[in-house]
Amino acid sequence: MKAEIITIGDEIIHGEILDSNSAYIGDKLSSLGIEIAFRTSVGDDLKRIIEAIKLAVERADLVIATGGLGPTNDDLTKKGIVKAFKRNLVFHEDILKKVEEGFRRRGIEMPKINQNQALLPQGAKALPNQYGSAPGIFIQEGKRFFFALPGVPLEMKTILENEILPFLKTRSSRKVVLQKVLRTTGIVESAIYEKLDSVLKAKSPVKLGFLPSFSGVDIKLRITSESEDLARKDISEIEQKIREILNENIYGMDKESLEEVVGRLLSDKKKTISVAESCTGGLIGAKFTSISGSSNYFMDGVISYSNQSKMEFLKIPREIIEKYGAVSEEVAILMAEGIRKVSNTDYGVSATGIAGPTGGTEEKPVGLVYIGFAHENDSYARKFIFGGDRQTIRERTAQAALNLVRLFIEYGVHRP
Repeated sequence: MKAEIITIGDEIIHGEILDSNSAYIGDKLSSLGIEIAFRTSVGDDLKRIIEAIKLAVERADLVIATGGLGPTNDDLTKKGIVKAFKRNLVFHEDILKKVEEGFRRRGIEMPKINQNQALLPQGAKALPNQYGSAPGIFIQEGKRFFFALPGVPLEMKTILENEILPFLKTRSSRKVVLQKVLRTTGIVESAIYEKLDSVLKAKSPVKLGFLPSFSGVDIKLRITSESEDLARKDISEIEQKIREILNENIYGMDKESLEEVVGRLLSDKKKTISVAESCTGGLIGAKFTSISGSSNYFMDGVISYSNQSKMEFLKIPREIIEKYGAVSEEVAILMAEGIRKVSNTDYGVSATGIAGPTGGTEEKPVGLVYIGFAHENDSYARKFIFGGDRQTIRERTAQAALNLVRLFIEYGVHRP
């Protein structure tokens, strides 16, 4: 089965928003063994939308379009669909009632223009949208399938997961497609590539892909096979080899986040933690508390942004800050010790640095960060120099802080 993904909207082609929808859809279809033959983006222009749909239906067995299903004049997808498929729009009373009920639940009077969302192309099936008012659309012509989904990512993902993927699983290739993602942090892509040289050169049906980001590198393992048992065996063998080589750099699998992993380790060990942040401005604490149940292990977080705050709240002596500077190993250690003592937790973690773009010097450049860690028997800090803009440096600092905690709990790494 060959597929084409169409994203519709001026905001996409003008670069005002990132096209995350087609990437998500492509990943899900690939996991079913469906070949992504084409990806098309088209603006809010009826003639071009019609052309894009016609061309896609001619050259692909499966077409999934996103965007342009709203009720306003610039939402042209339905008009494009009926022109491309030579059908009329048909009013559905049951869809209107669902749209009206959605507005009632939110305590909002439904604008009359939303009645347009009860119009569907003739012969199309409505796909329920639990998070929005625009239903998805499904049209089948022979062995060709056409789907249109809302452009809002949450709505698109829900309809795709609940309606489209189960349908496609019964119609896609009989071949087994297995994939697994090993998530790494604290090591750059080129270093991973060098370390895995023997694995990459070995003959194996498992394909490896590297997906770098500011927080780490994901290693994607993918295999297509006639046998599920054989596929699982092959992918398991490669995974084991990679784990033996990269060891502690691998923190999780698939969609698992580092904060989930650290939270689970803290819960399992029945340990508590608190954080003192300067350059990250609360980002480390936000990552900890993004996990449900984090109140069992996360006790306190303080943003000690100013030197005065560091001295008054964390009890860091003025002479230490004056001698070494706020961005220093010494201050990072005292911040971690101070928050651990104030909060009476098992662990304390801290971050102080220069996120930029201003404030750097030759001695202490933008991107310089010290992350401190304190526990019952010891305290220390690790020095980092991160690249990127202000937000990227902050994100990388938060990731590194979480990883420092993980390495101590999971591997007993006491010092850098």
